[in-house]
Amino acid sequence: MKISVAMATYNGGRHLRAQLDSIRRQTLPPTELIICDDGSSDDTVEIARQFAADAPFKVVVDAHGQRLSYTKNFLRAIGQCTGEIVALCDQDDVWDPRKLATVLPEFTDEAVMLVAHWVRVVDEALNPTPLVMPLMPLRGRYRFATIDPWFSPNGMQMLFRRARITPWLAETAPLSAYGFGTAPFDEWIFYLGTLMGTVVFVPEILGVWRRHNSATTSNLESITHVNSTAHRWHLALHSGGEAYAYQAEVTDTRADFAARSLPSPSGTTVTPVDGVIDFYRAMSRMFRRRVHLHDPKSSRLQRLLTFAKMAGQNDYRSRNRGGLGAKAALKDVFTIFFGPRTPVEPAGGNVAAK
Repeated sequence: MKISVAMATYNGGRHLRAQLDSIRRQTLPPTELIICDDGSSDDTVEIARQFAADAPFKVVVDAHGQRLSYTKNFLRAIGQCTGEIVALCDQDDVWDPRKLATVLPEFTDEAVMLVAHWVRVVDEALNPTPLVMPLMPLRGRYRFATIDPWFSPNGMQMLFRRARITPWLAETAPLSAYGFGTAPFDEWIFYLGTLMGTVVFVPEILGVWRRHNSATTSNLESITHVNSTAHRWHLALHSGGEAYAYQAEVTDTRADFAARSLPSPSGTTVTPVDGVIDFYRAMSRMFRRRVHLHDPKSSRLQRLLTFAKMAGQNDYRSRNRGGLGAKAALKDVFTIFFGPRTPVEPAGGNVAAK
């Protein structure tokens, strides 16, 4: 199978050579490297062209001169790939020499749509930190109903099957699980992988994810904070009805998207695997029930009845099966008895004040 590497660049000259050299050192070289530059004002394009001049594989440097955005620039690079497998590549990381050779055999199973591997978080000078992504020790094979639907790896961890995934990338992505607005390209691609078949996690550290102040996504300090146990507990304890309403909306947009089908480049029809639509519709109903439980206008009795209904619907099953999990059950029990409440006035207004 041929492997294309899709790289998006923007003012990345300071770290680009290390990433390019790590691609050159692959024990299984890629068929091609597509570099799309988003209007850099430094020496990024010059470095890329110097590399292309003597690289042992095809290199395309698309210096289109526009300012597209991080996601659109990546999608432009993906659109120019011709290999059966596409590896996503940032401009400032470093790959293990065994990365492509280790991951590619997983795609011999036609059901596998996407493969991800573990990465070590490092600082700008490539000094390692204790943080390994993903935080959950994922390994082996997963389908949409056996992995936390709110999780997605970083783009640089992923390789995917081009013919099954890329036809969807021209469509509007569902809402992002991480905030208001459409999903960024890597979350979008991982969702598509689960939508179309099996995703695999290789439990080996096959690259380092460099975090620095000029990184497009987040620096080392922020990524360490966001992934800390304290921060995750803070989010869990302080999320309320508004957050759960948004999660219901996210799952609705995922179900709506899964209801569509598209022609693939080969002329066949690309459709999601069975059960995806029902899975996300059920999640949407689950979150709407939780909105009602956390509504300040709900009485204690209403909250108890809602909790009983949620327990009966198995809403507190594992997050890896599309549920809320045991921690959410504990939080909801606390909310029933101690959560904020807004007293409802009688129809004639506040009688006691008259």
